[in-house]
Amino acid sequence: MLQAIIFDMDGVIVDTEYVEFTLQKQFIADIQEHNRPITPEQQSEVVGKSLREIPEIVKKLSGSHLSLAAIQTRYQAFFNDLFSNVDYRTIFRSDIKQIIEFAKAHRIKLAVASSSALSHISNILTECGIKDDFDLIVTGDDFDRSKPDPAIYRHTLDSLGVSAEHAVAVEDSYYGMLAAKGAGVTVIGYEEKRMIVDQSLADYMGKDMTEILALIKWLHAA
Repeated sequence: MLQAIIFDMDGVIVDTEYVEFTLQKQFIADIQEHNRPITPEQQSEVVGKSLREIPEIVKKLSGSHLSLAAIQTRYQAFFNDLFSNVDYRTIFRSDIKQIIEFAKAHRIKLAVASSSALSHISNILTECGIKDDFDLIVTGDDFDRSKPDPAIYRHTLDSLGVSAEHAVAVEDSYYGMLAAKGAGVTVIGYEEKRMIVDQSLADYMGKDMTEILALIKWLHAA
């Protein structure tokens, strides 16, 4: 019987992961200092990484002479500009509300465990009208090492007072899945076919929130 459902946010609750990914290519091109094409596989290294970690990958891919600190500053400005102009309600997986309703009806705790900053998480959840539905929001800013390190999941479980065998995580990226599995949590993958993402660690896969709800119901009854 499930006692907690833990959601990643970017790429799961909202389709922000793909929005950012599609525009990162131009950001990299603007500072790129070689003529070698960057393959989709190479660019996909950023998927599931935190804002603190992405600039290092961008520097490697671009071959830029800019310092890591300079790229971090530029990328933060790019990120802020990108998401200040996004209407999150248009990329909100609104069918998650059915999962929220099921969880509340069965006294299952709800949490968000995301590598994003708390301000980013709170803004998105508030705009989508579901922030108050979660018992706990945990941000990667609170940890020295973000996903794939399992610390964020272990902390979430401890804070909820739930053991790993009674929880399920909904993740889309390899790093997020690795973090959850490292904490002993069963993983439902939110299927992603538009980017090259290794989702092989998922115990179960759902194409959308409706399929994920069906899996949650089955796991709860098991």
